[in-house]
Amino acid sequence: IISELFNFFGVDCVARCNIDPASLDRLVSEFENNGENSAEVLAEIIKLMHEAKEYSRNKERELIEEIKGFICDNLTEDISIEEIAARLNISYYYMCHFFKRNTGMSVNSFRNRKRIEKAIKLLYKTNDKISDIATACGFNNISYFTEVFTKLTGVAPSGFKGKENLVILEHYDLDAMLLANMVDSVKFLSDDIKTVSGENIEKVSVFEPDDKFNFLHEAAIIEFKGVLYASWYNCPVTELHGYTPVCGKRSYDGGKSWSDLEIIARDETAKILYCPPVYGICDGKLYMLMNQMVGPDRMHAFDLYMLNEETDRFEFLWSKPLPFKLNTNVVKLPNGKLLLPGRIAKLDGFPNTPAVRISDNGKIDTEWRLVKIAENGDLPDGEKLVHPELSVILHEDTLYMFNRNDNRKVQLVYISKDYGESWTRLLAHDIPYISSKIYCGTLSNGKNYLIANDYVNGFDRSRLSAYFSGKDNMVFEKRIILTDYVNPDVGEPYACHYPAACEYNGKLYVIATNSYRDAGRGAILFIINIEDI
Repeated sequence: IISELFNFFGVDCVARCNIDPASLDRLVSEFENNGENSAEVLAEIIKLMHEAKEYSRNKERELIEEIKGFICDNLTEDISIEEIAARLNISYYYMCHFFKRNTGMSVNSFRNRKRIEKAIKLLYKTNDKISDIATACGFNNISYFTEVFTKLTGVAPSGFKGKENLVILEHYDLDAMLLANMVDSVKFLSDDIKTVSGENIEKVSVFEPDDKFNFLHEAAIIEFKGVLYASWYNCPVTELHGYTPVCGKRSYDGGKSWSDLEIIARDETAKILYCPPVYGICDGKLYMLMNQMVGPDRMHAFDLYMLNEETDRFEFLWSKPLPFKLNTNVVKLPNGKLLLPGRIAKLDGFPNTPAVRISDNGKIDTEWRLVKIAENGDLPDGEKLVHPELSVILHEDTLYMFNRNDNRKVQLVYISKDYGESWTRLLAHDIPYISSKIYCGTLSNGKNYLIANDYVNGFDRSRLSAYFSGKDNMVFEKRIILTDYVNPDVGEPYACHYPAACEYNGKLYVIATNSYRDAGRGAILFIINIEDI
């Protein structure tokens, strides 16, 4: 058993330097001498090895970042790989082996990629000569620069210079730049966008992690007859593992206070996971739609509930074996139909193809016709979309379907001019959000909004922002920062993500997931006065 544990954890000399050898030897000896009554001792050995392996992983990550950081800080310098190793006080041979084992590429390949990334940005935003750009990126030989550039991008440097209808954002890596170059782009951001802090916005805690439910995710919110309804899925410890019911709360005072937790859908055996809820209002009735899953993101069914106003409870109406994952509340279209953005898969499979369901008769308790937004979940560069969650803005009879995109850093959108019956190919755009859920819509004053996590120093979801357009247009000219958890204090949330929103009584209500390091996830509500936008 002990030898198998060493094999399983892969505890090498780097990890073992963090182990007290006397403690390990004592525990192993005790385990071998105790026969069958050794479970607690074995647990202590496993804990010791796990801590050692975590120490090793952290040290490896630190070394990788140190090597990458040195390269990025010295891109223009003509420094050999041997000299890099010497400056970092690392064996040249060990560094080369270690870096390739952990990144899949050589040190020189990584440096060339970073140099070409810089070159593309200079080609995109400056009028400098290509020869000057090559020098600025550490290439003293223009022919070698062109050779490396063409090999990594598939096009000559001139293919990026002065290209119209191309969007390259500052945080794009090389793969993102190449994808952006393969698709057309549309610009939504104003050239003089105004950014304001959200410090004065009212914030209300809706749910805090507790002993029963340490995890909350994918909240939804809606107003119905003066009451705010919020719902989400809960888990005892971590995401989509174990008992996973859909729960909810209500507010009768405009979001200032919330009722006790109500469990709406559950499977005590945890064979069925419920996720995520969305709302719709039709014919004066409030509906809740949700998914059944047989594993994380393994779509099994599409369920419908309706609020019984006499009993004041959500009651189950039907379940259908539709592998369609819900993303936003029901959208009412000008032609009287209803639309649900989402993504599809084979039954009990992982959904990665963007799609919508349409209710032709404008009813929620009905058949929902499927329309694929894309034929499959393939990106133009051959990679797959991952978690392509969708959210839509309806503006002047045009649908703008914004797409989360985990596999590349390029922000994506689809457009439909026939109320969702057909869609453009994938388009890139310039709103700089990262790989997390987006939520958008239109306010009663004609302004459009989009809520998402901004890029800060990485994809940490620490900053959640709300973007607002001018009246009756799609030019986003104002950004309100709702959270800025870049350097959280101990016990404070470090991420705020997965927003959803609704408008009521002159206010925009934004609910989102608050994540605490080692302390679970809860829900927070932001109340924005529309007059202040």
